[in-house]
Amino acid sequence: MHTLGRSIHRFVPLVAGTLLLGCDSPTPPGAPPAAGAALLSAGGVSASATGGGHYLLQGALDVQFAFSAVQSADGEVTGYFHHKLDAGGGETIDFSGRVTCLAFDAEKKHAWIGGVITQNRSTAAGWTIDVEIFQPGHDVWFRVVDYGENADATQPDRTTFMGFENTPGIPTSAFYCQLKPWPDIPVPDARTWPVTEGNIQVRVDD
Repeated sequence: MHTLGRSIHRFVPLVAGTLLLGCDSPTPPGAPPAAGAALLSAGGVSASATGGGHYLLQGALDVQFAFSAVQSADGEVTGYFHHKLDAGGGETIDFSGRVTCLAFDAEKKHAWIGGVITQNRSTAAGWTIDVEIFQPGHDVWFRVVDYGENADATQPDRTTFMGFENTPGIPTSAFYCQLKPWPDIPVPDARTWPVTEGNIQVRVDD
């Protein structure tokens, strides 16, 4: 099980479980990557999950994120994502990825987003590019829930941190999208974190 490194050692027991089930330059939060935005404007999209902003992993570690993932009417999936965590002491955990699979629960507005790492800019010990599973080309994934917009929101949108290739029980992104894990034990939306700044939108055509 991978931890968040020595610089945030006091959070390791909590964060490690989060990482097991969980974003080619950095993308500003709230702005979809250009490729995904172009597809959205072009039409022909049957489902999409987009968003950006900040959340606090374990209520303590600031994560900046942005993503745009779309599925066309013929089933083609495309998109990009970026997650950057401030690990303290000037160190970061910083990944960009390309979306390769998507899954949705239209009624609950859940989305599962799988992909491959395209860049690893991490500086935190144990998370740098010399670790095999964190090199470009290896699988990565996360999941989100959309709780509505503005006055219609029932609560803040939520997201997980990233999960990585060969997590126990989840060997690949494709398997993750097929499995669609959404644990509600010990609490609803387990191992997801409320968005503190920004927004997530999950849209599925009827």
